[in-house]
Amino acid sequence: MYGHFPGANGLQNVTAANSQQLDRDGSVLATLPKIWGGLTATGVTPAVTEAMTANLPNAPFAIDDPNGFNTQLNVTTRDLYHRFYENQMQIDGGKNDKFAAWGDSGGLVMGHYDTPPDKPPLYKIAQQYTLADNFFMGAFGGSFLNHQWLVCACTPVYPNADTSVAKGSISAMNPDGVSLKLAKAAGSALSGNTQALFVNSATSRPTSTRSTQCSRRTSRAATSRPRAATRTSRTRASRPRCRRRSSSTSAIC
Repeated sequence: MYGHFPGANGLQNVTAANSQQLDRDGSVLATLPKIWGGLTATGVTPAVTEAMTANLPNAPFAIDDPNGFNTQLNVTTRDLYHRFYENQMQIDGGKNDKFAAWGDSGGLVMGHYDTPPDKPPLYKIAQQYTLADNFFMGAFGGSFLNHQWLVCACTPVYPNADTSVAKGSISAMNPDGVSLKLAKAAGSALSGNTQALFVNSATSRPTSTRSTQCSRRTSRAATSRPRAATRTSRTRASRPRCRRRSSSTSAIC
C-alpha cells in the first residue's frame, strides 16, 4: 500500500532477481499459483474467482490495476495466513522467495495496491512522522505473539503439554527446528495450497527447538489452559528472557 512512498525502500527497488518466487523444490515458478479460493472474500460481488487468477506472471502485481483485477481498497479480499513455522519456510533464510510456495493463498502474496497518496488515511501521518519501511517483527507469524513480546519479551509456556489434553496441538517439526514435517510429497505450489500437507501444523511447539513463536489465528483456537498460561506470562515483565525447559514443555502459539 505504501510501495510508492517517497524515499521508501519500495516498489521502485523490485527486480526479477529479488522478487521471483520459487517452488517448493527450489526451482523458479513458471507463473504464480492461482489465488486459492479466489481473490475476493466469500460473498463479495462481483467476485474475482480462482479461475480468473490463473497464469499470473511470477512478479508483483497491483490488485487495484484498472487493466487487471481492478479490485479497490474498499473491497474485501480473502485472507492470508500468518503462521509461525510456515512463515519461516516462506522467508527461506532471508531470501523471501517461498511465500507463494508455502502459503495458503497462492499468488495473492505478491499483490499490492497502487493507491493514490491521498487515499490511505495513514499516509499523511507517515509523512509527518516515520514510515518503517524496513521493519523487522519480534516474532514469526502473526501479531498475537508479537504483542506478548512487546509487553514482556517472552513466550508463554504450557508445562507437560505432551501429557495433557493439548498434546495434539504440538507441531510436528523437522530436526532443523524451523520447518514442518510433511505428511506427503510436497508437490508443486502450482498444484494446490498447503492444506493437509503437514503432519501437524498446530498451536504450540516443544521448547527444545530453536523456534520461539506461533501464529495469531491458531492461538484463538487454543485450549483454555494455554490461554491461562498466556495471561500468566504477561505478568512476568521483569523476566525478559525465556528459560529453556525440557521437551515436554511447549511454547504457546
